[in-house]
Amino acid sequence: MEEASTSAFQPTPLGNGILVVTGATGWFGRTALHELQRVLGPESFSRRVRAFASRSRTIASTGFADGVECPIPVAPLAELPELAAREPIEALLHTAFLTREYVKRVGVEAYISANRGITDLVCRSLEAAPSARVVLLSSGAAAALDHVACLEEHLHADPYGVLKTEEERRLSEIAQTLVLRAYAVSGRFMRDPEQFALGDFLLRALGGLPIVIKAPMPVIRGYGHAGDIVNLAFRWLWSENLPPVHPISAVSHEVELLELASLISSLYNLPSTLSAIDHTLSPNRYTTHPAPYVNILYSLGLLPRSLEGQIFDTACGLKDLQGS
Repeated sequence: MEEASTSAFQPTPLGNGILVVTGATGWFGRTALHELQRVLGPESFSRRVRAFASRSRTIASTGFADGVECPIPVAPLAELPELAAREPIEALLHTAFLTREYVKRVGVEAYISANRGITDLVCRSLEAAPSARVVLLSSGAAAALDHVACLEEHLHADPYGVLKTEEERRLSEIAQTLVLRAYAVSGRFMRDPEQFALGDFLLRALGGLPIVIKAPMPVIRGYGHAGDIVNLAFRWLWSENLPPVHPISAVSHEVELLELASLISSLYNLPSTLSAIDHTLSPNRYTTHPAPYVNILYSLGLLPRSLEGQIFDTACGLKDLQGS
């Protein structure tokens, strides 16, 4: 049994329909396209895969064998309903969403409108593609709202969590949907690494600098590797399994950031981590128990990538990002 992201999965496609990836230029979208390139090859990928993002563009291929390069067209998400009306969508991996930091950039009302607009487009598309199976990349932020009946009451206090929860519920009502909730994420297609603890730590490591932790309290995060998560998604999409009753929280490793910094410092021969953490303070936690997710990976013939492997794969992507 291999680590989930170290060799291509072997799909058994349900048919010859179209495979849609939304949010194609984001972290999970790029990861999904990379894995599909590895398993489908250039001809089948070009024929079956359709990538969507906020606007039209072209992105470089990253996963074809033997160094084959084939630019990948990305269409505006607004065109997805039209595609659904004319071509048979077999599977849809939905990763498009404005993340939490956009609230400050665009304002709460614009943020709410933009994300509900994304969800509306996907729902309209699925109504035109009744046989499509769906995987939704959601967030651990939705877990706190699982039993909330009136989400609207919490909308302005937690727009990201509420809108993610709304999307989970709406898609699940329309199509056979697997919900994967990400917490902290690792993997080679990280964007804006300064915004993430792992990215910041690795930027310092790649520069030979000591890692600095500014938080006064212990910070505990639950990490999942983006490649593992999308491989689970594809294994499920091309299986005969029914979706699980509950969303899956995609955490394979639970770690305190001081421990993570120490591991990275050891791997990169850095000076000791600089911190003044008071372990008598209550920890800041964004995680969940890894066992259920890891067991699901096992059941699909996958092993989670080790924490060291996640670090090195993320660093590999950051090196490419710095060189671009």
